[in-house]
Amino acid sequence: MIGDFQSRLLELRFVDGIEKVEHVPYPSDDQLWIRFNRPLDMKKLEEIIKKHGATLVKFGGLASKLPRPLAEMLWDGVSYVITKNISDWGKLTASLGFEPDGIAKIATDAHGPYQIFIATQEEGVQILYEYIGLKYLPPATPPKPTAPTKPPVAAVAKQVSPAPTPTAPTTAPVAKPSVPAPATPPNPPEQKPTTQPIAQS
Repeated sequence: MIGDFQSRLLELRFVDGIEKVEHVPYPSDDQLWIRFNRPLDMKKLEEIIKKHGATLVKFGGLASKLPRPLAEMLWDGVSYVITKNISDWGKLTASLGFEPDGIAKIATDAHGPYQIFIATQEEGVQILYEYIGLKYLPPATPPKPTAPTKPPVAAVAKQVSPAPTPTAPTTAPVAKPSVPAPATPPNPPEQKPTTQPIAQS
């Protein structure tokens, strides 16, 4: 990530050999593009890159040899990638057209014969400053504010505490105990009226 784009643009705008400086925003990361008005001294640049523990990897060799209309559709013009910790397999895949992650790139300008240095990380800016002979100062802009985070203790306690057991909501109406209806005694068997014999006088 590159910091303090405004001061970089002001510092580089009027340096001899630089034609244009741009801050190019991307969804993933913003980039600093420097278009030179003369060919880069690749030998000098490679020495500086090695001092920083990085490697200059050739990229886009096959695509650049295609006819221009086809090359422009398949290739974004990047001819070198400055990267760290790349394996031999990474170099092979880069030669086949898989661009490795890097701190900077060098692209061929589609509208002219010169090159564009594209810094994607602050260390790429440092290499650029050393190449053009400017004193490099770390960015003065503070990092972008981030959303406040919860204290780490609360997070640990939250992870350790057992999951709460579900309880009945307190606002639910309390169920009244059901009172059984009084049992009605079974009907007694009907008694037939008894007739008493009438006494004869």
